Amino acid sequence: MNKKTGLSIAVIFTLALPMVVSAASPSHIDDAAVRVSYADLNIENEAGAKVLYARLQRASQEVCGIGSYDLVRSVTESRKARACYEEALSTAVERIDSDMLNGIHRS
Repeated sequence: MNKKTGLSIAVIFTLALPMVVSAASPSHIDDAAVRVSYADLNIENEAGAKVLYARLQRASQEVCGIGSYDLVRSVTESRKARACYEEALSTAVERIDSDMLNGIHRS
């Protein structure tokens, strides 16, 4: 966790295999969370893992305010949002612990 920016990231799993990507950064985001389900995917094959990765990217963008001009108004805030995004996405991928998903994330 990047404590210098006050960033906290959490990914929570439930029995149905959805997950919640969340982030909080007091400077530009109140507590935010997006549920990402992948119960419909076979993440052990490349096609399923790519679909899940795209879902995780969108969820990370949403919780971190990537592209939101209302939330990101300065270069500093934009950098914080980007760091939040990178950490949220990496944390989600790590928590799922799929070799296929990890390979997509590293490429």
